[in-house]
Amino acid sequence: MIYDLECKIIENRFVSGKTYILKVEAPEIAKNTKAGQFVMVKPTLEDYYDPLLRRAFAIADVEGDTITLFYDVHGKGTKFIVRRKEGDYINVLGPLGNNLFPENYDNYIVVGGGIGFAGVSLFLKEIKKQGKKFVAIYGARKKEDLSMIDWINENGIDVLYYTDDGSFGKKGLVTQDLDSIIEQNKDAALIVCGPKPMMKAVSKIAISKNMPCYLSLESRMACGIGICVGCVVKDTTKDTYVRVCYEGPVFEAKEIELS
Repeated sequence: MIYDLECKIIENRFVSGKTYILKVEAPEIAKNTKAGQFVMVKPTLEDYYDPLLRRAFAIADVEGDTITLFYDVHGKGTKFIVRRKEGDYINVLGPLGNNLFPENYDNYIVVGGGIGFAGVSLFLKEIKKQGKKFVAIYGARKKEDLSMIDWINENGIDVLYYTDDGSFGKKGLVTQDLDSIIEQNKDAALIVCGPKPMMKAVSKIAISKNMPCYLSLESRMACGIGICVGCVVKDTTKDTYVRVCYEGPVFEAKEIELS
């Protein structure tokens, strides 16, 4: 079930780089959220319509009645959200997304890039709780863009870090050691969320090794519920287009075309 709620802001603060953390009290959404789902947040108060459209954010964590979102500040919408303070109410629609990460594997390689780590964090928390085997990889351009380090430490998750400039973890891309990691985890499924070039690179490696690879796509969305058909991606198996918000957000790498 999808809920359209006025949610009390518990926390809304700067983390690092251009990333903020937003925690809202949303018991109905929290209770019904599955790893991989997202919400649509209205940037302004109810009687303001500029910007008109909501913003899509992955549900990075759920704690009791509270959902946690991480968001990068880019344009007008997110600049409005930054101004909202603890105790304010903000409109949230969710949980959204129908096709989610597969839970039938015993071993996973989870790759997150930049703010895209928020798209896999709740899944990591869940499989850790289930005692499943996994290797988690988190990459970004520089340390400041690894905005979920504190969350990772708080949840006791072991992560391999990569930065382009070597300012934290290993210098280089998340793909540079992926071949050897796959070699050591041949029974694993790849779970990926992040910038499109990174997902393309990981997908290419996975497909070449005939390895299951699932991508959580990030896309600009107008409605989030499949009505506007504004967030489509090509389904190569059917030679048609599917909606990221409705048929996704998770797709098998070999079945879609990342333009």
